[in-house]
Amino acid sequence: MKRLTCWIMAAALCCVPYSKSQALTLPADEPVVAYYMPLTQLLFTVEYDEIVTEVGPFYQYSARYLGTKDVLTKSEKQFVLNKITFQPIASADTTRSYILQDKSGKAQLVSLSPYGTLTGYNMEPQTVNRKPKTGNERCKTGCDNLVGTETTRLMPLLEEQLMASSTAKMAEGAAKLIYRIREMRLNLLAGDVEKYPADGDALKRVLNEMDTREQELTALFIGRRTVTHHIHHVTYTPAANGMNTDKILLRFSKHFGVVANDDLSGEPVNIQISKAAHQLVTPDKPAKSGAPTLYYNLPAGSNLTVTYGEQVMINHPVEVAQWGASVPLNRALLDGNTRITFNPLTGAIVSIEK
Repeated sequence: MKRLTCWIMAAALCCVPYSKSQALTLPADEPVVAYYMPLTQLLFTVEYDEIVTEVGPFYQYSARYLGTKDVLTKSEKQFVLNKITFQPIASADTTRSYILQDKSGKAQLVSLSPYGTLTGYNMEPQTVNRKPKTGNERCKTGCDNLVGTETTRLMPLLEEQLMASSTAKMAEGAAKLIYRIREMRLNLLAGDVEKYPADGDALKRVLNEMDTREQELTALFIGRRTVTHHIHHVTYTPAANGMNTDKILLRFSKHFGVVANDDLSGEPVNIQISKAAHQLVTPDKPAKSGAPTLYYNLPAGSNLTVTYGEQVMINHPVEVAQWGASVPLNRALLDGNTRITFNPLTGAIVSIEK
């Protein structure tokens, strides 16, 4: 019995993170499981683009040599906010800790999440997603037109064009190279060449190389537009007292992207999370002496609104665990034959099965 007691107490202490805000007093020589109510947090994902436009050095000659006036005439960098999404995550609410005492050994049937909240009774442990890292990510896989803007670009010209006596002559030489590439590609597609590529893959590589070369030369006239995709994560925790007012989630600048909350160069992205008007609040009731039970959570409903200027980025209901109430579970359900599933994010009961 002493060996079983030590094992359960050790397991409980391993599952529950240490907290200075509320110390747990564990009874001696009794099998117990310590657990917490969940604390709801909101993980926001901010997606925005960094758009860099570069003027081509020969833009003044684009109409003469390429027959187009649709060119970039101003070099600039700007940031555009695309969307904001959110995901509820949870951690342990160290202000609400509970101990299940059970001398019969049924406390072993309790399953806990990695952060010490209930996930089930008489159930297999659930897989709970760990809290993602926060911060900024530059360029995820699948970004469009990712070209390094920090690297130095060399003019894709030959010696003859680079040694020209004037900019106009250099532009004329670049245009001739473009027309030569176009003619070579047309002859290749028509089969009017002396030596044709060995197979379809070789032909595809040759055509792709021609396209890349032509785009680099054309950019000298019409300019270049580079788009870099950024993803920024920020975590927000609703106040425990449920008295959240309008707050600044982050600031976004059209010139610098996501900036610090105290950086006035960015416009505020405001967050408002309001508790629902009608809530069923049940006060915490301690279990009777000698009658151990589990406590589950009744989360409070709320509405989340995120705005950027006059644009509503998010308007969605969300359940907040720390705004709810701890409720004792019917002790008759702790018979070892009933399976109970709890939501590790909110602490609410998901299902009860016999």
